[in-house]
Amino acid sequence: MKQIIQHLLFRHWDALLASALGCIWIAFYTSKGGIGISPDSVAYLSTADHFADSFRFSDYNNLPLVNFPLGYPFLLGVIKWVSGANLLLLAPCLNAFLLALVLYTVSFLLIETGIQSGIFRLLILVFILSNPGMLEVYSMLWSETVFLVLGLFFVMAFLRYLKSHSISWLLWAALIVSFTCMVRYVGVTWIITGGILILFNTRFNWQLKLKHVLVFGITGAILPLLNTLRNYWVTDTIAGVRQTSLKSFTSNLADFLNVLGYWFPLGNAENQSLLIIFGTLLLLLIITFLGFRFIQQQFYNSPVTIISLFTLVYGGFMLFIASVSRFETLSSRLLIPLYIPIIILIAWFFYTWIIKTRQYKKWLVIALFLSGYTAGAHYHYQTHAFNWEGIGYAGIPGYTDMHWKSSPLLKFMKSHHQQYQAPIYSNTNDAVFFLADIKANPLPHKDIPSEISDFLKTPHIYLVWFVYGKNDDLIDDAFIRKHYRQTSEWQFKDGSIFYFTRNQQK
Repeated sequence: MKQIIQHLLFRHWDALLASALGCIWIAFYTSKGGIGISPDSVAYLSTADHFADSFRFSDYNNLPLVNFPLGYPFLLGVIKWVSGANLLLLAPCLNAFLLALVLYTVSFLLIETGIQSGIFRLLILVFILSNPGMLEVYSMLWSETVFLVLGLFFVMAFLRYLKSHSISWLLWAALIVSFTCMVRYVGVTWIITGGILILFNTRFNWQLKLKHVLVFGITGAILPLLNTLRNYWVTDTIAGVRQTSLKSFTSNLADFLNVLGYWFPLGNAENQSLLIIFGTLLLLLIITFLGFRFIQQQFYNSPVTIISLFTLVYGGFMLFIASVSRFETLSSRLLIPLYIPIIILIAWFFYTWIIKTRQYKKWLVIALFLSGYTAGAHYHYQTHAFNWEGIGYAGIPGYTDMHWKSSPLLKFMKSHHQQYQAPIYSNTNDAVFFLADIKANPLPHKDIPSEISDFLKTPHIYLVWFVYGKNDDLIDDAFIRKHYRQTSEWQFKDGSIFYFTRNQQK
């Protein structure tokens, strides 16, 4: 144990300093209103509470949780069950710990790529930490905080397998990826990545490749398969209701490039020339890395090989799935698993270039690296300064900021909800549950007739309508007025409460 502690403190002193900075940063961001809470976070929290109380995986609607895998709420539920702690108060500490794990693992992987300079590694870790997208994730109660850690753990375990060809390391990697899929369904991209790396390993014959692929694939798929079977058992859906995408591949690609522009000082949505150039160069660089290592197998057993392939697999998978299935716009949160691999690849490229370059040319490469680094760091500082103007005043955007906490509509509901006899519906029912502790039903989706049919069977309803909670996928008050007659209304600056009676059938 003493040797492990000394190794963490001295061998990875860069990660120790970066982790301390990360903890301070999270403390500042969550000091005003606490950890950031989004609609997804409410589902995680309510499921974790139900699991800690009665070992049930049901959300705030008292319905089985199927839209998200069970891994993250299970982790939160176990923590609450064991400690009895308030998860909202504990979450900043949990996220700080998870962020430290990320930074230590990245430090390990940088050493594995050949980057022995502690100063260089510290610069890379601080750049990763300063990305506004990274801090956004670790200041929210989101499953990505665990997904990133498990993904990096997989790289470490699979790297050991590539070097040793040991079945035990392959099983460890498969178990890690199985847990990763239980945190986010998109963890399947790690299974795809591992399977391809086994198939392209020329040190194996085809019989051995097939054996290892089957061992890895079956073991890695066990937990997500059980999760989807449970989903189908309780709801007749594999992962909840999934609607057809309304966005084209070209539109999703533009969103993808905009995220790169948010991470790096490359322009904006109005001027995408630099984004397209950078994205193209990055894609060509990754393909070159990968192609060279597939051909020159003496360089195959490296983190660069694993993360290069994962970058292509994950990026391609997200573009494909966003073009066939409807969910939120491709955002920094959804694409954040790509950020650390991209930074590691860029760091490895520059460090190798610096080491192999001689005399005065070495200083030119160093100057080029520092110029890009300074521009990126300055851009991150400007982004954080802009974000802090709102966060320092109101807290992290979401249901824990002062705008939601001071909602006049919700304050009224908390003091009058005992008078409500009819079912309550809302366009933001998660906020009603989280902030007012009142169960409100979600409005039906426009293009799911069965939901609308069940809704229209209700003779009387209360509609809690938030001005800034509009969701174009759900029916609106105009649709409701075609089938119901309004009898009462309570208006507030952030929304209204309506009482509707269904029109009599003629």
